[in-house]
Amino acid sequence: MWKRSLYFGRNIFRNYMASFLLIFGVLFLETLVSLAIPYIIGKQSGQLVNTEIVHIADVGYYLLLWCALFALQCVMKFVSTYRLNVLGAKLVANLSCRLYDHIQILPLRYFHDAKKGDVLSLLTHDLGTVSYYVTSVLTTLVPNLLVLFGSVIMMYWIEPLVALMIITLIPVVYLVTKLIGRQIHPLSRQIVEKQADTLAIASENISTISLIKSFNREQAESSRYASRTGEVLSLRTRQFRYQALLTPLIQFLASVCIMAIIGVCLIQFKAGKIEVADIVTLLLYGMIFTRPVSVLAGLYGQTMQMTGALSRLLAIHGKEREPSDGVGKPLKLGAGRVEFDQVTFSYHPDEPVLRNVSMAIESGQTVLIVGRNGAGKSTLLHLLMRFHEPMSGRILIDDQDIQSASTSSVRGAIGHVSQDVVLCNGSILDNITYGVEAPEEGDVQRVCKQAGLVPVLAQLPNGLNTMVGEGGIRLSGGQKQRIALARALLKKPQILLFDEPTSMLDETGRQQFREELESVFKTFTIIMISHDPTLADVADHVFTLHEYQLKSK
Repeated sequence: MWKRSLYFGRNIFRNYMASFLLIFGVLFLETLVSLAIPYIIGKQSGQLVNTEIVHIADVGYYLLLWCALFALQCVMKFVSTYRLNVLGAKLVANLSCRLYDHIQILPLRYFHDAKKGDVLSLLTHDLGTVSYYVTSVLTTLVPNLLVLFGSVIMMYWIEPLVALMIITLIPVVYLVTKLIGRQIHPLSRQIVEKQADTLAIASENISTISLIKSFNREQAESSRYASRTGEVLSLRTRQFRYQALLTPLIQFLASVCIMAIIGVCLIQFKAGKIEVADIVTLLLYGMIFTRPVSVLAGLYGQTMQMTGALSRLLAIHGKEREPSDGVGKPLKLGAGRVEFDQVTFSYHPDEPVLRNVSMAIESGQTVLIVGRNGAGKSTLLHLLMRFHEPMSGRILIDDQDIQSASTSSVRGAIGHVSQDVVLCNGSILDNITYGVEAPEEGDVQRVCKQAGLVPVLAQLPNGLNTMVGEGGIRLSGGQKQRIALARALLKKPQILLFDEPTSMLDETGRQQFREELESVFKTFTIIMISHDPTLADVADHVFTLHEYQLKSK
């Protein structure tokens, strides 16, 4: 994992090298100013104490000089903080787009197994955690280390005993951090998992709100969501307790150390071994020493949180993805002949779905596939569209193996109308033209007529501009299927796939669809899977999928 993490970090640095170098430069200058301020103030304080002040203007000069140094430090702090925040926002945006693009090219089986909440958590929480660590923790680590060691060296130069006392604080801080960090790490992992579960519940409930209302499940689902949210809150409370405990403990240890410095300085001053200027300088260095110590104290817990988030991001980036569009040659489309040649497929080992399935469909033919639920009928269609790859055997379109063709050309030759129609939250026109950005003039009207949408649009006050709502909630099942059919036809495919095409139609709609199969759709190669026995009347061939194999009726 660490090798992949370093590779990941190197890519980030290379892509934003100019921004990182600018920030490092400003932070380095800020560090130099921070280390110079105690030395300058200490020396000048000694001059004020050891010499007779003639004019009050002399004091004002020193005060103005000190204020100018602090102002310079504040300006550089502003620049570095602003640049870091902007860089963090750019990182989140860039990594989010890259992750989203990668998620889109993952195979369909990933989405069968993954929770939607897990994916949303990756895009929000995990990316934010990694980005914050890179920009706000890792980037400032070197300047903080420079301040830490620089202040120790300066204190050792002035008074070695004080420096030795300071150095003893570091292992104590490390021990405290280690003990508390052990509690934070598992809590961070559990919080991410519970947040993903909570997001999954919310996403699922919003998608199935009509089901919840029809079964009066509002209170039950509210309680379930509140329960998961309560679990996240409980874990966060424990995490905050440990995080809140860490900083005061470190500050207390640092304060004790500073008190010890004061004590040593007073003893040495009484003995005449140290001057007032050195005391002022030591105290100022002791104060700036506590800042990097506090930062480093929280480093372990932040690293553990980042490690958990990064491991999840690297895991999804390591998932097997679909072949890129540059792999394979475009299909040379002909009339749309389809052939399954000894195709075997399974989702899990020792659980076959299809075994040595063979079927030839000539161009312009209509084939009906029937079988029990779960027999693998939809899997056949998904294999043809390359949502999955067969374990053995070949699938050919116009005598070309689709595995050697580009994925986009295969899917471009196929129009798919699924049983569970998916519509975007837009107008009917937006959904029909979803796969074709610039349809030719008259194509939309043509596919609406072919899909039987004209009577439906006539009943709607806004016609094609009618908003469908999220998931098409404002439309009936039959209307959604007609829109999905028009969307598929607009691609001008050679092959049409229908998954239970009449399941959401009334008897009139079923009869109309059968008539369309015999007339409008006769130019397409059609594969249907359905439980509707009347579709056998208009099919050229009927196959039964039974015990992993196709049998002709």
